[in-house]
Amino acid sequence: MVAIGFAAPEEALVEELVLRALRSTGARSVPRDRWERIDHGSANVVVLVDAVAVRVSRSPEAASVAARAQRLIDRLPPLPFELPRSLGAPVRLGGLVAIPQRRVVGASRPAGEVDAQALASVLDAFEATPLDVVEQELAEPWAFAGGRRWHASMVERAIPLLPLGSRARATRAADRLAEASVDGGSLVHGDLAGANLVWDGGRIAGVLDWDLASASDPAIDVAALATWFGWDTLGAVRPAAEITRARAVADTYPLQQLSFAILRARPQRELEPLLRRAAAAYAP
Repeated sequence: MVAIGFAAPEEALVEELVLRALRSTGARSVPRDRWERIDHGSANVVVLVDAVAVRVSRSPEAASVAARAQRLIDRLPPLPFELPRSLGAPVRLGGLVAIPQRRVVGASRPAGEVDAQALASVLDAFEATPLDVVEQELAEPWAFAGGRRWHASMVERAIPLLPLGSRARATRAADRLAEASVDGGSLVHGDLAGANLVWDGGRIAGVLDWDLASASDPAIDVAALATWFGWDTLGAVRPAAEITRARAVADTYPLQQLSFAILRARPQRELEPLLRRAAAAYAP
């Protein structure tokens, strides 16, 4: 993963939003030295305060997405793992939103091999989830990379920024994904790896960050899990055709990240490392 310093709202604004969000839950005052701030997300920062996780948007655009995603989380039926359900009403200030959530207890797992059945249980739960109760709160498929115009975004906007020598391979990767993609009809998380999976020992205790959840191809989630935990691990529990599509998804990750940055007009300091990564990934 490319290290990027994402833009953040002013510290005083974040603090005030967190305080108001905590008050909406009825939580008692907690000294600031017991707040734990997590800044790795591109759209939100999270402040952990005892049993509460306060999610604060980085921008007005992210605020709208976060509010929609929280409505989705709260409407999801019970699943075989915890969800960051609402603990209080969203708080808005300065165009941003702070959402107090139930803190999901556990830890993320580093990249490497895990029990394949633990991963399969999550994917199976997604596929079994009825969409009718959440469809109004789902994101557009491929929202991260340009929505339904993701291929055009890659080919017309992202690839022309690459060095000439990298463009042919990048174009082939985008075209292969377009050919392999299927219209999905099941719940897809959209960012199912890293810190978004919370583990308790060998089981998955919770799933976080539902901003990109959509009705789409399960291969999107398989690609994220396989990239993090190993293709052999996922190959043992998913159909071969799904693995093939997942590899096509993973092959475009550098282009997806570049498209995301372009479409959201990220500053040059964020764009440059993504350009370098994509140029290296598709170099002849």
